[in-house]
Amino acid sequence: MSKAVQALLTMLLLLLSATALFAGETQPAPADGRTLSAQRWTHYDWNASSGAAGAARFEIVPEKDGTQFRISAATPDDARFVRELAVEPDTVYRFSCRARAENVESNARGAGISVLDSTDGSPDIKGSGNEWKLLEFYGKTGADQHTLSVTIGIGGYGSLNSGTVWFRDVAVGKAGSVPAGIRIAALSPPSSASESDARSRLGGTVIAALGCFGLLLAWWGATMRRRNGNADAKTPDEIIPAVAPRKKIELADVAVMAVLTAVCLLLSLFNLGGHLAPETGWKSGAAGESVTIELGREVDLSRIYYYCGINDRSGDGSRYSLAARNPAGDYVTLFSFTKDDSNIWKYDAVAVRTSAVRLTAATPGGRLNEIAFVEKGSQTPLTGIRIGGTNISATDGTGKAQNLIDEQSAFEYAPSFRTGFYFDEIYHARTAWETLNHIEPYETTHPPLGKLLISSGIAIFGMNPFGWRIVGTLFGVALVPLMYLFGLKLFRDRFYAFCAAFLLLADFMRLAQTRVAVIDVYGVFFILVMYYFILDLFPETGERPRRSVNMTLLLAGVAFGIGAACKWIALYAGCGMVLLVLLRTAIELRQRDYPAARGVAGFLLRRIGVCLVAFGVIPALIYLLSYLPFLALPGPGHDLVDVFRLQAFMLNYHRTLQATHPFSSAWWTWPLDLHPMWIYAGDGLPLGTASSIVSFGNPAIFWLGIPAVVATAFLAVRKRNMGLVLVLTALLCQYLPWVGIHRLAFIYHFFSTVPFLILCLVAALRYLEQRFPGFRVITWGYLGLAAGLFTLFYPVLSGLQVSQTYVASLRWFPTWFF
Repeated sequence: MSKAVQALLTMLLLLLSATALFAGETQPAPADGRTLSAQRWTHYDWNASSGAAGAARFEIVPEKDGTQFRISAATPDDARFVRELAVEPDTVYRFSCRARAENVESNARGAGISVLDSTDGSPDIKGSGNEWKLLEFYGKTGADQHTLSVTIGIGGYGSLNSGTVWFRDVAVGKAGSVPAGIRIAALSPPSSASESDARSRLGGTVIAALGCFGLLLAWWGATMRRRNGNADAKTPDEIIPAVAPRKKIELADVAVMAVLTAVCLLLSLFNLGGHLAPETGWKSGAAGESVTIELGREVDLSRIYYYCGINDRSGDGSRYSLAARNPAGDYVTLFSFTKDDSNIWKYDAVAVRTSAVRLTAATPGGRLNEIAFVEKGSQTPLTGIRIGGTNISATDGTGKAQNLIDEQSAFEYAPSFRTGFYFDEIYHARTAWETLNHIEPYETTHPPLGKLLISSGIAIFGMNPFGWRIVGTLFGVALVPLMYLFGLKLFRDRFYAFCAAFLLLADFMRLAQTRVAVIDVYGVFFILVMYYFILDLFPETGERPRRSVNMTLLLAGVAFGIGAACKWIALYAGCGMVLLVLLRTAIELRQRDYPAARGVAGFLLRRIGVCLVAFGVIPALIYLLSYLPFLALPGPGHDLVDVFRLQAFMLNYHRTLQATHPFSSAWWTWPLDLHPMWIYAGDGLPLGTASSIVSFGNPAIFWLGIPAVVATAFLAVRKRNMGLVLVLTALLCQYLPWVGIHRLAFIYHFFSTVPFLILCLVAALRYLEQRFPGFRVITWGYLGLAAGLFTLFYPVLSGLQVSQTYVASLRWFPTWFF
């Protein structure tokens, strides 16, 4: 081999070695925003990492006009290309790419560019379309941040999606200047060292406080034992007085309930949602219909907003395009979009100077309620706009072009829950509005009564966030005085009734689940009402019943029927009700507490007949009556046989549901409060701030509730207390069915168990107070602890805008992600 060839090979090896070494290093972000190369990209696939079925397919495809990145997700996923870059601290960067999508679902985050470990990113695209759309956002690195990972992909944490997405021209670079009105995202990871330390300190403090509380209880008990001396030789039955006489509702009880209800009402209504949202709209009647909006002058536009309305299913996924008029009078397409949401503001960023914009419906049937234009440097909608030329076939209320610009006061620059749907409102609140307007219901996987109750608020206050949330919120508030009445009947003491109601007021889940327009609260409310009546089946010895057994059964049956017509979780309560009625019947037979003239057979036949009416006929009638609006819908498919068909569909849906979700959790984790349900995350907020809504339990209630249930079971057996037997029966019937249910489940499915968990807590506190006379101080301290935690977490239960550092300090455990 010649020396020249040897030298050439040596240089080649050195070059390859240098290239390999260079490829292993973190590359700096281009200072001028040049397009990133196709090298050094890695993959993130949530399905693959979690063991779920359906890993995504990643491809990097060289094309004539540049490299394309393609991700295909056949099942809902969070799938991304990831590339780590070196960045300079405290510097603003611009992130951009061009993207298009195919068959991307509308109910989750679509395709976009973002930064790993940050909830901020570009607007996303969904649906299908051949046009490449520019996606961009600006972000500022932290004071000590030297690296970040840029991602391009489909879906996101807690928002899995499916479909195929393409990306090209991915660029990251320093931003010399930021356009006026553009928000700058915070790029430093939320779990930075300082925030992690703050979170650990606060979480450790609270856990230590709970531990000290337990030690204090033990010390107090030992002290009381020494102080009482020989009193400890007495049995608990000798120490605890006989059950107090039945407590009647007095003026003082009304006053306590009024104060608790007023406090709960204020906390629940605050920041509930706006009273304004676009309600009128334009529904295209044919493909190619268009509306031209004259802006009144030449304007530099930065954003175009549109508010998605509600239409029938045929209009979902409707396609639109927006074009701007150029100086020559021609219209040039700005972007296209798919109407893939309902009752929410959406927008696209643009950079165009024009005096008119034309909206064209590529497909018919979609409904847009409003369109708004934001001038460069502004955050308010452009005024003085008017409808110019139109090309529409319909002239009725669904086709009026003027409806697109008649509610500009309902505009929101950073769209949030204050003007639109969030979480499962897309199903339940939408269906409530459809019921009012005699449209085929969108959601049929639950019975209709809960959605009918939601629709009553819409009928009174309008189709706005306050209107579709107020009824559920009022039911959530009503749970507090109902709990007071339940505690008063169970414990026969005003203080313990107050404790039960106060703890329910302070529970996180009660607040979060009743301020969103979903149907859980209605089921929980009527389950509690049902057991409130059933409690009358077990009067104390020598007491006269409040009413006849038959009337009690009929009232309980009515509550059961209403609850079942709201949500099937009431069926679990029905099992508990039947068990308790059997127990009451067995007690009567044992004590021969029945008319002798009838005999055992006559007594049992009468009881069975009453139960068939109370638990069969009456609930069935209520359930069927809830379908009257469905039966009144026009067209075929709305007969009584179709109601039964829907029940089979519902059963099959819940029985065979196969899905994955990052916030799903197993039944055994719920009382441990391990996996909160993050139901809302604000977007477009000022730098360093956050707005979240999370559903989980107050740790002071959930964690101490576990030993309280065990203590209550002991007391129920030891004291033969039928009231506590009822509480335990209710708790187990609401909770244990989930042990055998293998469908996707979340912590909010524990909501119907929480009231009975709280009653167990109060029963344990009552026993300790009777056992140790000075324990009342500890009880007040415990109530204060529950209230303190409620106050601490209130911002993330209600969507208040607070600092990201504060929110991070509340993430006490790795599984508490919000």
